[in-house]
Amino acid sequence: MKQKRSSKSKPAARTGRRDPTYGGLLHVTARAKSAPVGDGMTQAAVWVVAGLCLLIAGWGLWTLAGATGRLLFSNNPRFNLTTVEARTDGVLPEALLIEWAGVPQEANLFQVSLPTVRYRLEKNPIIRQAVIRRRLPGTLEIVVNERVPIARMGQVEGHMNWLVDVEGVLIRKSFQDKHLPFLLGVPQNVTLGDTIAQGRAADGLEYLARLREMPGLKRDLFEVHMISVGHPDFLDARLRDGSQVLLPRDADARRVLEEATRMIDLARRSGRDLKYFDLRPRGENRIGAPR
Repeated sequence: MKQKRSSKSKPAARTGRRDPTYGGLLHVTARAKSAPVGDGMTQAAVWVVAGLCLLIAGWGLWTLAGATGRLLFSNNPRFNLTTVEARTDGVLPEALLIEWAGVPQEANLFQVSLPTVRYRLEKNPIIRQAVIRRRLPGTLEIVVNERVPIARMGQVEGHMNWLVDVEGVLIRKSFQDKHLPFLLGVPQNVTLGDTIAQGRAADGLEYLARLREMPGLKRDLFEVHMISVGHPDFLDARLRDGSQVLLPRDADARRVLEEATRMIDLARRSGRDLKYFDLRPRGENRIGAPR
């Protein structure tokens, strides 16, 4: 009998050569990893190059703009300074303001530092604010707002005194200006440019500031010669007609002054020689002879 051949085919003989498409797990993993790394490095290099190009382009534009600006403005003789105009709302002469500004003659208008000129002017205590403008082609304009004295202070009332503005700034010394109210009891360890608005004098300055805003008739009724600010609870005002008026601290200064002028006016109209007015809360608006 013949033996039946097996239907199973014999395995192919090994040739010893490997399928080139076969890489195994490690090969596939290596390929998967190597491709993104190369792409990332390429993108990073592109961004670096682009950033350098932008930096170089920006530097070039900035340099070009600077050179153009110097050519057209700061080195252009058309804009050389020909005139310095100075005006003020006070008493300072124009020549003094120009001297304080310290601007070189025939300087280029665009080479003048406006903040520097402003600083030079405002470091003088009498100048409250300075505005500096360029007016082409060659004019520098200075506009000054001066501090206005509203009181005097010092060791002795009749001698040289400091002049003080509404903000308490010591403007200058003067033998004149005796018409200004004298602040008594203010500490004397101060110098030019200092302010006394943080101490006991603050309430006195507030009363004087509100008094300046009142109509002329009421200012004449309350013509202050001296205000003593030494007491912690009230102010002792002496008027030029010899009246004594006690004013409360921490109060509505305008309201108190309105009441004070009303009382003084009534006293004068009555024909009686009344020289004492107590407007403190506990004073109950007492009127009488000076204490």
